[in-house]
Amino acid sequence: MIKIEKDKLGIQDYFYIGYLYLIILGIVSDAIFYGIFGISYLSYTTILDALISPLSLLANNWKISIFLVFMFWLMRMYFTKWMFNLYKYFKVKKWYKKIYNIEKLDKKYAELEKKKNNVEGMMFIFFLLFISMRTGMGIGMKQRFTKEEIIPNYTLIFKDNTRLDVKKVGQNSAYFFYFIPGEEIITVTPIADNLKQIKVLKNKK
Repeated sequence: MIKIEKDKLGIQDYFYIGYLYLIILGIVSDAIFYGIFGISYLSYTTILDALISPLSLLANNWKISIFLVFMFWLMRMYFTKWMFNLYKYFKVKKWYKKIYNIEKLDKKYAELEKKKNNVEGMMFIFFLLFISMRTGMGIGMKQRFTKEEIIPNYTLIFKDNTRLDVKKVGQNSAYFFYFIPGEEIITVTPIADNLKQIKVLKNKK
């Protein structure tokens, strides 16, 4: 594996890495989310959709954003500070010395401490958090739709002027994903070819 030295990276390199990171994050998280509903999302997405997806989700859901930032802060604090403090506290305990080889652990934690502010590690932690959150959202939504009555929150007006009240699951630049009340399978509709207007039903949840 080739490792790029940080001091050799320029602004364009960081931009490119961030660009790839968001695309991979968007593709993986959306593929898992829609896969829970039996949808092969890769057939309905583009690179631009994948790039925007994580940013759009966080921007449009402040509660999720706050929770994710808080969890990321907790995990960052644990892996960069609390973990080492806990080890220093326990390593002097007699029962701990009987269970673990302190000499080996000292070397292990010394190596970890050198990497505690590793950017790649922080990116990996955020990736895991985001994927876990998206997976939980999908499972939770599917369980609610299975157990509870589907209450429409959007009205779709098609180009032939027919109307349909639906429960939105998601949307990207080209497709609208939704449940029709009474049905158990997600419907996917191309926006440009079929829809004339998408209206929010404000009085319904």
